[in-house]
Amino acid sequence: MEFSEEVARRRMVRSFEQRPVPTEKLQRILDAGRRGPSAGFSQGIHFLVLRTVEELIHFWTVTEEPGWPWKEEDLAAGPPVIVLPLSDKQAYLDRYSRPDKAGTGMDEEEGWPVPYWDLDTAMAAMLMLLAAVDEGLGGWLFGIFHGERELLDSLGVPAGVRAIGSLGFGYPAAEERRKGSPRTLTRRPPDEVVHWGRW
Repeated sequence: MEFSEEVARRRMVRSFEQRPVPTEKLQRILDAGRRGPSAGFSQGIHFLVLRTVEELIHFWTVTEEPGWPWKEEDLAAGPPVIVLPLSDKQAYLDRYSRPDKAGTGMDEEEGWPVPYWDLDTAMAAMLMLLAAVDEGLGGWLFGIFHGERELLDSLGVPAGVRAIGSLGFGYPAAEERRKGSPRTLTRRPPDEVVHWGRW
């Protein structure tokens, strides 16, 4: 598949067939994410893969918001694989304390104009969403608004390492159709997004 076609076909899929994703496909998706850019080649990115029934039930249970429970039908059509893209700020601070980066002031969090540990992890997530299209799968990036630290602690993730969200992967359900904002809003045209030379 041409890259331009992958970009055009990429969308958030929220309803999945309940069949396993072959390990080889998943490994190629994860490898694509591993190849994303990394400031100073800090590589403070990790992917935690959940794919057993028990792991997925644990994820949905811990992250369920008390006042906004998951709908039974949404869970029944949920992704058979969830990948937590994790950013490790300390890896970046450690990398920028080495002699070749000394003096930049980026060995302290305040020295960074934006948190590249989160930015690089987000770019890795985008690469994985595109790789999923290439593998004939659907992908879904969604936030964790409740229970993130409890979930990460229960999965043995070190303190200081955080999830930038969750990625769901699987085969799109036959009845999958556009939901949410893209159903009611149109994509802004290029002349509203791209500014040549000045705003």
